[in-house]
Amino acid sequence: MAALKARLWYLQQEVLQTVVATLREDTDASEDDPLPLLVGGQIAWIEHALVGYVSQEMMKGRKAVDVSHDALGVLDEIEGLLSDQVLNYARRGAE
Repeated sequence: MAALKARLWYLQQEVLQTVVATLREDTDASEDDPLPLLVGGQIAWIEHALVGYVSQEMMKGRKAVDVSHDALGVLDEIEGLLSDQVLNYARRGAE
């Protein structure tokens, strides 16, 4: 179990690094700009919180359709906790 947890942590770190690199590229941020790391950390937290919620509810035996519906509500709550700076960071125009 410890090896599995270590591997999961490693994968999460890889995903975070990739998100941060993408944010840096999309915003032309310099390597010393902390914002891509900070916003990437918020994205990682959102993913962790949402996956944790879904996993917990599914383990209770709830139906996937009900859990996914409720997860949208959780996502709305998360959005309410984020600042406009985070929500609008690296926003692209409509194509």
